[in-house]
Amino acid sequence: MGRWEGFTHVALHLWNQKQNLSQHTHGDSLFWKLKVMSVNLLHVAIKLLGDVDPTFRKACLVGAVSSSVTGGWLDRNQRMIFGHLINRINFKSRFSDVLRHVEAAVQRHEDLFQQFRWLQHLNEGEMVEGHDSSIPFAGIENYYHLGSQHKDKAEAAFMEVKSKFCSEVVFEDVEHGYKMLLEKYKKVRRQYTSGMLSLHCN
Repeated sequence: MGRWEGFTHVALHLWNQKQNLSQHTHGDSLFWKLKVMSVNLLHVAIKLLGDVDPTFRKACLVGAVSSSVTGGWLDRNQRMIFGHLINRINFKSRFSDVLRHVEAAVQRHEDLFQQFRWLQHLNEGEMVEGHDSSIPFAGIENYYHLGSQHKDKAEAAFMEVKSKFCSEVVFEDVEHGYKMLLEKYKKVRRQYTSGMLSLHCN
C-alpha cells in the first residue's frame, strides 16, 4: 500500500465512490453490471501496469507531506508522479489485455480481486450520499463471462470508465483518503506491538 500502485488503487476506489457506480440504482441492468465490472477490471489493469512499470513500485511519500507544507518541493514532486501515472493508466490500459489476464486467472482458479479487498477499509464507518459505497467484488468467472458475452459493450464501458477516471480524479481527494488509511494501519500496528509487548512482559 505504501507504493504508488497502492495510491492509484485508492484513487480509483475513491473516484468510484463519488460516481456512485457501485450503487444499485440500475438494478440488475446490463448497464450497471458493465460499469461495476469496468471499475474492477481497471483495478486489474493498474496491477498489470505495476508489474511492468517501475514507477508504480516506487515508494509513495504522500503520507509524509504535512498539510502545512503543501506546495513545497516534495508535494509538487508527488503530484507530478501521480499525474504521470494517471497518464500511463489512460494510454496503456487495454481491455483486451485485462480480459486475457482474467481468462488465465479463471483457468487457474485464482481470485484476482482478493488482493484489492484491503480497499474496503476505506469504507469503514463511511457512507457516500447515504449509500453503501463499497465495490461489489463479484466472482472473477462472472466478469470473464460478462466481458466475453458482451465484448463490444464491455470494452466500451471499460474505456468510458477509464477515460472519466483519468480526467476527473483529483489529487487532493485521494491524498485525504490515503492519509486516513495510513493512520488506520499505523493504529493497528501500534495495537499489535503493544499487545506483543504485554505478552512478553507477562
